Amino acid sequence: MNQVSLIGRITNDLELRDSANGTKFVGFTVAVSEFRKDGEHTQFIPCIAWDNNAIQMTNYLKKGSLVGVTGRISVRSKQDNGKYESIVNINADRVEFLESKSSRNNETQAYKPSNQQSQNQKIEEPQNDNQTIEDSILWD
Repeated sequence: MNQVSLIGRITNDLELRDSANGTKFVGFTVAVSEFRKDGEHTQFIPCIAWDNNAIQMTNYLKKGSLVGVTGRISVRSKQDNGKYESIVNINADRVEFLESKSSRNNETQAYKPSNQQSQNQKIEEPQNDNQTIEDSILWD
């Protein structure tokens, strides 16, 4: 069985591209945090979404968006100057948008100090107890 599930934040701006045969795709990296006894560690996992997933992602997501990715590990080899290199990424079969656009906007506003606020002033994260499951968008 080859199945991977990740939850994390997109680390780069998304750019819809066309493959050699005309299939739409987007390459992106997901930052996944794990907590260990010695502290928090972040893994940066390269992923690729295809067709409708790719189109919807570029329409609705941006750098910093929280997503759930389900897919398969893909490994390919590349020869460079006589040395073989393995390239590992996740082929995303399913991408779930885990926060609404309004909550992303609220979060962005909460962490950006206005001109009247001091850079050292603590800014509280907004409380969004009313968020429902409908705020998430699921694309297969």
